[in-house]
Amino acid sequence: MTEFQDCEWRLLKHLQTSDLFLKAPRNASYLSWRVQNQIISLMGDAIQKQMLSDISQCKCFSILADDTTDVSQTEQLSLSVRFIKDTKVHEEFLCFFPVSSTTGKYLASTILTQLSQLGLNLKHVHGHGYDGASTMSGKYCGVQARVKELDPLAMYTHCCNHDLNLVISTSSQLPVTRNAMATISDICVFLSRSAQRISIFQDSVEREVSGSASSQQKLKPICTTRCIERHDSIIIFVTLLPAVVSTLEELQQENKQVEVTTKATTLLNSVQKCTFLIF
Repeated sequence: MTEFQDCEWRLLKHLQTSDLFLKAPRNASYLSWRVQNQIISLMGDAIQKQMLSDISQCKCFSILADDTTDVSQTEQLSLSVRFIKDTKVHEEFLCFFPVSSTTGKYLASTILTQLSQLGLNLKHVHGHGYDGASTMSGKYCGVQARVKELDPLAMYTHCCNHDLNLVISTSSQLPVTRNAMATISDICVFLSRSAQRISIFQDSVEREVSGSASSQQKLKPICTTRCIERHDSIIIFVTLLPAVVSTLEELQQENKQVEVTTKATTLLNSVQKCTFLIF
């Protein structure tokens, strides 16, 4: 039995034996959004309580923080922790909360206050990681500088994921990379704009691609916002490249629409260039 199933069974047992449940009206289902949110909140509190206990026993931990704007245009700051439990490194989401300012002083004060309210000893913070924004990484007024004032031994690390994203963003500006990404994006759009092209491509996949890769029946569009998300799109495209070439050749030769034939020829020439294949 998994932990989730065990928790589900305990909840069911509690509802069946609780006076609240037994004395409730027959039409009471306790399935309203309010009750569901209360259950989720209680489960979250229980998980957070156990996590805080593990962190306190560890005596040292690192914090990871990043801010973003949600769909309601509210600036939210997420706080995660890294700690050791049973000789293994754990990285867990701790909480998130709205912020009214993005200055280094305010964010540092808010993070430290939040940690204190959760009952964590600030002297046990031995590492902290953020993105490269000046408000977070600034040497004099950034969050990392404020935290170091409290604990000079707390080592600041530029978030590796943000570093990777910056590297990929910069390399994507190279002409070879930029042109190859544009070609992949154009092909994804071109083959998905027609039911006939989709059908031809699926037939090509079954004919040209072998093994488990043949279960992938369509290309994944290139993400326009996060460079790291493009990785999966490129992997899928490379896997299905023989089917892509076969589809473009078929559209080039048999399609009666001049516009489609011209586009297929252009894209086929692009994917067969040495610079594209090396990329």
